[in-house]
Amino acid sequence: MTTDTTVSLAEIADTAAELAELRQSALEIVRRAWSVERSRGLLDGPSPAFDDALWSTVRDLGWPDVLVPESAGGAGGTLRELAVLTEVTGSVVAPLPLAATAAAAWCEGRPADGIAIVAPEPATAAGQTATGTFSTVPYGAVATRLVVLAEADTAVLGVVDLTGPGVERTPVTPLDHGPAAHISLDRAPLRQIARGDDAIARHRDAVLRMRVAQVAELVGVAAAANEAATEYAKVRVAFDRPIGSFQAIKHRLVDQRAAIEVGRALVNRAADACDHGQPDTEALVSLAVFWAVDSLRTVPEGATQVFGGIAYTWEHDAHVYLRRTATLAATLGSRARHRRVVTDWLAARG
Repeated sequence: MTTDTTVSLAEIADTAAELAELRQSALEIVRRAWSVERSRGLLDGPSPAFDDALWSTVRDLGWPDVLVPESAGGAGGTLRELAVLTEVTGSVVAPLPLAATAAAAWCEGRPADGIAIVAPEPATAAGQTATGTFSTVPYGAVATRLVVLAEADTAVLGVVDLTGPGVERTPVTPLDHGPAAHISLDRAPLRQIARGDDAIARHRDAVLRMRVAQVAELVGVAAAANEAATEYAKVRVAFDRPIGSFQAIKHRLVDQRAAIEVGRALVNRAADACDHGQPDTEALVSLAVFWAVDSLRTVPEGATQVFGGIAYTWEHDAHVYLRRTATLAATLGSRARHRRVVTDWLAARG
């Protein structure tokens, strides 16, 4: 169903002010609880890069439930609000399954219980069970539930208890050392959420919401990397001048800032499309994803060039930004597929 999205300038201003206030308060909380240095410290340990205490803090704040209706015990918020939260956590490279769990909670229509992941690809249904394999599921090693679209004669959307029967998890170490896993389901019991066309539509919408929130997280990581490089360029001196005064450095930092602002705008547009059920939602989400994979992913690479040789040491934060953006980009799906969706959409409009 498409909703009338006509709003006044006053309403736009009010929304912007509310989101800015949310961003500021979320930043204050996150920066007290976490830092890029702590993420870098996790890379030195034998365990996956995940912190239970940090996740508990975020869970207690109700952030994973932001998309769940108030009538069901959630915050009744918008996807833009979730995008602000994931961008903020991305700014300190916090190892959190916030995007996936929030999308799963929206899909289930109830507050999150533990860590849940929405499986983007379908499985095979057999009665009230699901069978399928999912490679390198982010946070799959610590998740408690998997939201799955199982297809047979009739599609079924349901939840698999990852601690129950018919589930095999093999730990996988991605570039950011997160607790990923290869998950295999063999007739795993499936608690049904929806059936038929409703199941297909609800799963699609959950994946789109997860993608938007993941792109917002990537915006946060890229912005933090560029900000760190900008500050470094102000104090690093070469040939008796701050390197930030050199044209090549200035142009790189400005171009990267532009890519970040475009990414943020695309996230907002895609989020509004999801919330209002607009017919071009999938294309707008793919546009945001394509920009993230094509442009935002390269921002930490450019920041590394600004830092110079120091960035190639383990003690510097540059590689933390690089690892997270590369890992996030890899979870967003095929670049070619998103490009095809966008080009088909543009051709139809032209």
